[in-house]
Amino acid sequence: MLLNRIFLSIVLAFFLSVQVQAQSLLNKTVTVEARKQKLSDVLNIISKQGNFYFSYISTILPQDSLVSISAKNKTVRQILDQLFEGEYMYKESGNYIILFKKTSGQTYYQITGVVTDTKTGQRVPNASVYERQQLISTLTNNDGYFRLRLRDKSPTAAISISKELYSDTSLLINTGHDQELSITISPASYQLKTVEVTGHMQVERTWLGKMMLSSRQKVQSLNLGAFLADKPYQASLAPGLGTHGRMSGQVINKFSINVIGGYTAGVDGFELGTVFNIVKGNVQYVQIAGVTNIVGGKTKGVQVAGIHNNVLDSMKGVQLGGVSNVVEGSLQGAQVSGVVGEVGGNMDGAQVNGVVGIVKGNTHGVQVASIGSSTHKALEGWQVSGVYNYTAQDVKGAQISTVGNISHGTVRGLQLGTVFNYARHLKGVQIGLVNIADTSSGYSIGLVNIVKHGYHKLSVYSNDLVNYNVAWKTGYRKFYSILFAGFSPGDKKVFTVGYGIGREMNFNQHLFLTAEATGQTLFVDGGDSQVYRLQPLLNYRITRWLSVFAGPSLAFHIYDDLWKPKEGYLSQIPAAGYPSFRIADGATGWLGWQAGINIF
Repeated sequence: MLLNRIFLSIVLAFFLSVQVQAQSLLNKTVTVEARKQKLSDVLNIISKQGNFYFSYISTILPQDSLVSISAKNKTVRQILDQLFEGEYMYKESGNYIILFKKTSGQTYYQITGVVTDTKTGQRVPNASVYERQQLISTLTNNDGYFRLRLRDKSPTAAISISKELYSDTSLLINTGHDQELSITISPASYQLKTVEVTGHMQVERTWLGKMMLSSRQKVQSLNLGAFLADKPYQASLAPGLGTHGRMSGQVINKFSINVIGGYTAGVDGFELGTVFNIVKGNVQYVQIAGVTNIVGGKTKGVQVAGIHNNVLDSMKGVQLGGVSNVVEGSLQGAQVSGVVGEVGGNMDGAQVNGVVGIVKGNTHGVQVASIGSSTHKALEGWQVSGVYNYTAQDVKGAQISTVGNISHGTVRGLQLGTVFNYARHLKGVQIGLVNIADTSSGYSIGLVNIVKHGYHKLSVYSNDLVNYNVAWKTGYRKFYSILFAGFSPGDKKVFTVGYGIGREMNFNQHLFLTAEATGQTLFVDGGDSQVYRLQPLLNYRITRWLSVFAGPSLAFHIYDDLWKPKEGYLSQIPAAGYPSFRIADGATGWLGWQAGINIF
């Protein structure tokens, strides 16, 4: 290879900026006046004014060809472009400008250089260097060095440098030839300001982000947080391997297809991922993934995943997940999950889950689950679950489950649980085997109804059928339940248990009336039968904890043909001396009595 070197020198005109010093040779300004002079002579004039050297292969440069040029205070690059009409490329190396002839069909050129700190002069690693229009980017290495390969499709291009805790820096370059840059960036001086905390910077910290995104992509995302671009479409095989390359995380697309998975800044249309989609910002309209979707911003529209959807901000629309769905903000719409669904904020709509549903804020709508539903604040609507429902605050609506319902607030509506219901304050209706409330102004219908700060009485009494009875009455004065049992010894033995309801009406400080309806089973050797009683009882309160009562009762005995008590057991109902009346076969009525004392 034969190499000729031509030496010229010119006077330095100026440096570019205080922060960016680029192309110190090609950007020097010179003045050239030549008319039909040899090209080699003209290059000598330029190099002498610029005080640098040209380097080129003599066979590629027509040194003896005659050229004419008139340029006053133009950069070396501008003069070379005018001389060679874009057919040559220039590269700086030390004090040399190396001339290359473009090969036929060449459409790329290379930008290389180093990035240094303005104040310290140290080279800056992991700085993002990128071209905004072509969406081509790279990171500086540990020595601050970078290399970009750009397409030669426009006369100018802008190179930007971004780095966390540094101010963004940009510079214009002339395109079409390889060049080497020396760039300085300045540390940013920050002033604390109000920041909206969203999930935009969180997708990289999710389990999927940690697993699928490279450290270079995470650093790139951190450096380029403020830069976003809109594009009509993108296609990728995996994060970083697509039409937008490593800049995919900074691009909002109308249409996005990911063969395995994708990593984008946002979706404003449609996105489909065979396995997964990771979106840093917002998603609008439709997002579908074979396995999982992770969205750092807001989602509006329909989101479907074979396994799991995770929205780190809020959701407005429909979310369908084969196994699970998570919305860390609020949800307006519907969330349908095969196993578990969770809403971190308020929910206004419906949540349907195969196993468990959780709303950490208020629920306004419906929660349905085969096992359990829970709302960590207030519920206005319905909870319907196979095992349990839980609401941390008030319920205005209904809780229905086959086992139990719990509300730590006020229940205005219905609690229907086969086994138990609990309400801190009941203003509606509880129906269950055991109903519990701290306070109540509603109705508890169950075998055991307990109002912690309500009505409690222990009654010991006798009546026309059973000599010794004890009853536990709980609830509140307007509606209480009665559990009782009794027995009669001697030659008319009988055992009994029963349940009833009652209401207390006060006339004055000492005198009050209770109206009760009870049903009981009489156990005798030879068959069982039932007795139902309606009994108004007049009570006299002796002290706060003690009262006596007595009153008549209208009683009904229901029995079948098998009821035949043996000797020594109660065999005549009502007892001798009580006039009775026949209602039907196996049903007799009579007017009886009851008297006893109340304790508490």
